[in-house]
Amino acid sequence: MNDELRKGFERLLLEIEGKTQRIVKIDQRQQGQQGASGSQVNYYDVFCDDGSAHTLVTKAAMLLERRIVNHLASQKCAVPPVYIPDVTSEGRALIFMPFLENRPTQDLSHFQSLLTQSVADGLAGIHAANRQKPPPWLPHASDNFSQRLWLYAWADEWEKNLRDPEFFAEFGAYDQPLKAAMEKLMCVLEALTAEGDTLTLLNVDLIPDHIRLWHGEARLIDWEQSSYGTLYLDLPNYFSLESALSYRDALARHGYEIPVMDFMERFREVGRYMGLRYLGYSLWCWGQGGETRYNNRWFLYYTLTLALRGR
Repeated sequence: MNDELRKGFERLLLEIEGKTQRIVKIDQRQQGQQGASGSQVNYYDVFCDDGSAHTLVTKAAMLLERRIVNHLASQKCAVPPVYIPDVTSEGRALIFMPFLENRPTQDLSHFQSLLTQSVADGLAGIHAANRQKPPPWLPHASDNFSQRLWLYAWADEWEKNLRDPEFFAEFGAYDQPLKAAMEKLMCVLEALTAEGDTLTLLNVDLIPDHIRLWHGEARLIDWEQSSYGTLYLDLPNYFSLESALSYRDALARHGYEIPVMDFMERFREVGRYMGLRYLGYSLWCWGQGGETRYNNRWFLYYTLTLALRGR
């Protein structure tokens, strides 16, 4: 039995169960998926001497993610129960955590769903606990908006596709409006940064796979791209125009209330971020032609619309 895994899982189970358990057997699973950051994630069936069995996970995470998850866990925020033995070494080291259930696909971020309420409360709790209090090791989005937020990842694909007559005929009219939308988003982000009131610790990549369930409540994973910036950047990946107020109301319950009209206007404007971030992939799909273009044409219009109009 691997001694590092045994000790790590025993410490994790102490965190989860509140009591010491002795592990007698560890079987690694051949497959599984939890997160999409590119880090190595392994899954184990773990058996204890009291007859209990658990499905546990290790992730080889970069230092920034280990620090963030450890920090949020210490604040009792909406991350999984974890044991992280190393929060100082550069490179990758293990995070020990339980296996988390998938987010139900039928939820679709409906504003009345219990899951949306749980995501809203969990994310608002993280933002409120860290608002205007950046840890010294946390990168700031404002240091390089375009690089940290992947805001220009679409530009090369856009210019390449414009040379295709078919693409130009359908999308060429959006060239200048798209560039103007990019400039407008940058101005909004700079203004929110200068204002400072909404700056906090961000996930920045809150896609559906990064929202999991632990005992029926939302837990947020994959913090490798995190930075310090305006809380609005964490919202458009999950919340719709209809469900955004559930987050605003949860944030108010956590002690920071934003006037509704101000909140909705800024939510709409920063919603451009989601379109610009994922526009590059949809443009790449167009460039592949055939079924890839056909099957993802809707996504190109979706991301382009978000980039031009916001949420």
